[in-house]
Amino acid sequence: MTDRPPGKIFVIPFLEMDVAFACDLHCPNCTHYSNCGLKGYVPFALGSEWLRTWARRLIPKTFSLLGGEPTLNPDLLSYLDLIAELWPGSERALISNGLGLHRHPGLFERLAATKTRLEVSFHSFKDPDYVQRFNEALMAIETARQRLGFDFVYRPNETTFYRTYRGQGAGMRPYEDKEPHASWTECYNKLCCTIHEGRLWKCPPLAFLGKVVDRFGLRAVPEWQPYLAYRPLAPDVSDEVLHAFFRHEEILECAMCPARLEFSENGLVTRIEAAK
Repeated sequence: MTDRPPGKIFVIPFLEMDVAFACDLHCPNCTHYSNCGLKGYVPFALGSEWLRTWARRLIPKTFSLLGGEPTLNPDLLSYLDLIAELWPGSERALISNGLGLHRHPGLFERLAATKTRLEVSFHSFKDPDYVQRFNEALMAIETARQRLGFDFVYRPNETTFYRTYRGQGAGMRPYEDKEPHASWTECYNKLCCTIHEGRLWKCPPLAFLGKVVDRFGLRAVPEWQPYLAYRPLAPDVSDEVLHAFFRHEEILECAMCPARLEFSENGLVTRIEAAK
């Protein structure tokens, strides 16, 4: 990155960052590929540098921390403090499956102090153990919310996961319906600009594609080459390039995803796994 002045600051609708790639649930068709056994998280020393740099260029109306499962990041409370510092006038949200909130003593107090909204997603009625653990988490959240007054949103996502790729594992392939505008129109991620590896990506499926192709040895698969060639934006791009990034709706890489959405049949099947 150059040392030139940052240029114009852009106000945008939404910005997000995955602070963990691992997840303790397996939900088919996750658009962040968390069902593919990804591991790891973004250490605060690294992620804070990314966020501080982009705060010189962007002010999101809403900023979300998510994953993967963000509570698997041991630095989560530091991230909450930082986004409140960087974007005090923005809405800020922590998006979690709720099962690991207990990993961070003082989390509820920090949510209240930083005025960060907690959004918890529910994924399946099919696993009784999961439902019991989820309900226990909800009770703990509600008790803390009544005491501390932080904002809370319940997100019933059981029927909102759709396929963004064909096949599974080593057989994963892009849809390639060759209708990028239709794919963009249908997309639930169309506003989900993502900070990953210090750069700005159009959406989570593009941002984390490199991780999943490495996971399954798909780097040389011809069908993935047009999408692996996507180049995210560095923080020192010109105002003109950044403006074009937000002005354009579909891009050619939108063809990676379906032009007509296919949702999971019979809801989601989830399983609780050890994730690190």
